[in-house]
Amino acid sequence: MKANEFIGMKVLDKEANEVGKVAEIAVVFKKCLVDKIFVSMGSALSKKYLVIVEEDIAEIGDYLQLKIDKAGLEEQVKVDKIDDFLGNATKYKDFIGKTVLTKSGMDVGKITDMVIDPKGCLIHNIVVTTGGTLNKKHIMISDEDIDAMGDYLILNLDQKQVEDRTD
Repeated sequence: MKANEFIGMKVLDKEANEVGKVAEIAVVFKKCLVDKIFVSMGSALSKKYLVIVEEDIAEIGDYLQLKIDKAGLEEQVKVDKIDDFLGNATKYKDFIGKTVLTKSGMDVGKITDMVIDPKGCLIHNIVVTTGGTLNKKHIMISDEDIDAMGDYLILNLDQKQVEDRTD
């Protein structure tokens, strides 16, 4: 599942009551993990974020179904700001648009999405889009292809290896 399809998904509790929507995911790239899922609850004026981890997830289909009932939700960690509860993880939205470079410093493109398994809390691939409007191509990058991640994502691939992966 692409992360951009997961964000915005409605969340249901164990008793099939709507809890909120997936607002953000916290990712740890060095471990290729979705660390936490943040579910927005409440109105725009009193919004809180429910913090969900892998053990809280029952199923994922058209909805994210939790193993937690209404009483259990009251006990779950809720935060006012996502940034206050990230720990060593980074928000998904902070990765989107990052420039990707080859190991020789050549511009490959930009991160446009991730392929994730939210129930297993895994990141399978990063989707990098390259080319202009008329000749866009996508490259799938795995954690083994990443050399460094900071303001840019640097691959341990050269230009030829990148070109061999374009769709």
